[in-house]
Formats: sequence, structure tokens, C-alpha cells
Amino acid sequence: MSPDGAGEMNLDVSASLRTGLALVAELNQKLQLLDDLMLTGQPHEIAEAADAVQNSLSASAPAFASITAAIEHMGVSSLQSAALHLRESEQTDAAGLAEALRVALKRFANRSVAANRRAQHLTRGLNTALRSLQALGVHESGRLIAEA
Repeated sequence: MSPDGAGEMNLDVSASLRTGLALVAELNQKLQLLDDLMLTGQPHEIAEAADAVQNSLSASAPAFASITAAIEHMGVSSLQSAALHLRESEQTDAAGLAEALRVALKRFANRSVAANRRAQHLTRGLNTALRSLQALGVHESGRLIAEA
């Protein structure tokens, strides 16, 4: 590969990593909003926030596929390995971006797990409440008042 080609690849990798960081920051904000809404018990707002997270994840897929392809092109299998490879190639800016993206994705994954646990807890609570209402025979016009 020519030196110009290597420089272009470095710019492409850096641009992809920078895009990935921006996407993860946006996803974190939307996930935080969803998590906060789950504490309020506002079902419509929770559903809208969950849809926003899902839509953002779907929209981000091509960018993350591009990052994955760039990492594979380097001959490594992870962002941590990519950062090491980039440092060895004296591409410290790109290495820093790879490491920052790795940390941001880890933070997002942890927040996702916490939000998922909260959602499961809320679902269990709603199911218990529905069963209690059904046991009490609380119906209106043949339908359970608390129908989800």
C-alpha cells in the first residue's frame, strides 16, 4: 500500500471511530432518558423512549459495521487490539479514539444491562398487579381495567 493509501486508511479509521463515539454518546443519552422514565411509570413515554433507543441502534448498525470492517482490515479482533495496533503504527490519535470508543461501548453495555433489569422488574410488577386485579375480579365492560 502506498503511503497515501495508509494515510487515507488512517483518516477513514479515525472518522469511523469518531462517528462511533458520537453514536454511542447519543445512544447513552436516549438510554438514560428511558431509564429515567422507567422510574416515573409513564407507559406511553417509556414506550416512545424505548422506540427511540431501538431506532437509534438500528440506524447505527451501518456505522458499527464499518468500524468492525476497519478493525478486521487491520488484522485485529477488538477495539482494544486495534488501539494497540494503532499505537504501534504511531497513530496515537486513532488509538485514543479506539480506546475511547471501547470504554464508551462498555459503559453503554453496562447501562443497557441495568435498564434491562429495571424493565424486567417493572414487567414483573405489572404482571403481579394484573394477576391481583384479575383475582379480585376488577373488570369494566368485560375487560380488565389495567389491560396493557
